[in-house]
Parts: sequence; C-alpha cells; structure tokens
Amino acid sequence: MNNEDSKIQPIGRPSTGATSTAEDVLKKTADMGAETYAKAEKVVTDAYGKTADAVQKTYHQAEKFSVENPGTTILIAVGVGVGLGFLLGASYRRGGAGRFARPVVHALSDIASEYFR
Repeated sequence: MNNEDSKIQPIGRPSTGATSTAEDVLKKTADMGAETYAKAEKVVTDAYGKTADAVQKTYHQAEKFSVENPGTTILIAVGVGVGLGFLLGASYRRGGAGRFARPVVHALSDIASEYFR
C-alpha cells in the first residue's frame, strides 16, 4: 500500500499528496469562526428576547398592582423614599442615623417585595 494513498483526504477534494495546506486550514478556521459567531448571535438574541419579555411582564404586573392598590403603592413609594433618604444621609455624615438606616431600608424592601409577588 502506498503511503500517500493511505492519508485521509477531505471529501470532494482531489488527493494532492499533502494532508492539508495552509489555505485549507485558514478556510476551516474561518468557517468555524463564522459558525461560532452565528451560534453566539442566536444565543444572545434569544437571551435578550427572554429578558425583554420578563421585564415587560414584571412592568405590567407592577402597573396592574398600582392601579388596583393606589394607597399601598403610595405608602411603598413614601417608605422607599424615606429609606433612601436615611441611607443617603447616613453615607454623607457618619452619625447615629447610619445604625438604623440599613435595617429600615431592608424592612421596607422586604415589604415591597412581598406586595409585588
């Protein structure tokens, strides 16, 4: 058996005696790069679509809740505003407010998250 005949050649290409050339390797690499890019583009597009759908659904739930419960929505907004005021005020001056600002903000965020579930 001839050594050149036993080498594996790509399908549809005539046997030139060399297993591959730099041109073949470059084409294969470019094809693999294009295929990988197309797959990545599809994954990113799908992820973006799913994220946009989830954000839109959450927005509509929040909008529906605020229409059905305007008083609760106002109380949550005021509570969040007061909590952020304490938190931001405590970050500018290191006084006694910093000790209870964090627990207040955490409590208000827990209350808000329970209402939006």
